[in-house]
Amino acid sequence: MFNSGMSVGVVLTMIGWGAAYADATRIAIAVDGVARHGRAQHYNVDSADLVLNESLYEIQPDTSRMAFRVDSPIGDVWGRFEDFGGSFTMPSNSFDDDMAAIEINAESLDANAGFIGMLLKSERFFDVENFPSMRFVGTSLEWYKDRHAILKGHLTIKNITKQVAFYVELVDAVGQNENSKRISVKATTTIRRSEFGIHTMLPVVSDNVNLFLSIDAVQKQHSISMR
Repeated sequence: MFNSGMSVGVVLTMIGWGAAYADATRIAIAVDGVARHGRAQHYNVDSADLVLNESLYEIQPDTSRMAFRVDSPIGDVWGRFEDFGGSFTMPSNSFDDDMAAIEINAESLDANAGFIGMLLKSERFFDVENFPSMRFVGTSLEWYKDRHAILKGHLTIKNITKQVAFYVELVDAVGQNENSKRISVKATTTIRRSEFGIHTMLPVVSDNVNLFLSIDAVQKQHSISMR
């Protein structure tokens, strides 16, 4: 497992599977709703079949997936990161604080075609030799619908940090004594790679990159501090 000496318990990144454009549309709708109304309605995820607590959850990398997709002249190019880790809180109410973060080993990037993976690792794209890790730190979680939320935070790629917002779906939770011990979360977002200093082959290869996360996590402790 990738070890970056994280004191915070590096955490939750980009999430989920499904139609990239549909997910991007849902993100835009949800974020727009928050922008127009100041804050989204506060939904509590505390139905009879699911009760969340504010404990720390640790990502299980063996059963979690992190991937990205980009349009190109040869069709969709898919890549994934095999080595990542972290922790996050999943409070039932909307939450504003450092509540998520994740560290990704950029060198663990893999693609279906080996030569594409090598190209993406090169200095023309992710430049993993000089920038061996990426990071996401979540700063707010806003529930706008039962089991659906917007996670806002800061994504760092090649030492460039930008604010991003993920569409998050709480898929499942298995608990004991009304407290979830294991949860599954999906999340998606779309970023512009040019904003992170990756300009190679623009505009032939799309500037938009769809990020996908499918995360399994287990409860680790009762503290919610991420500092």
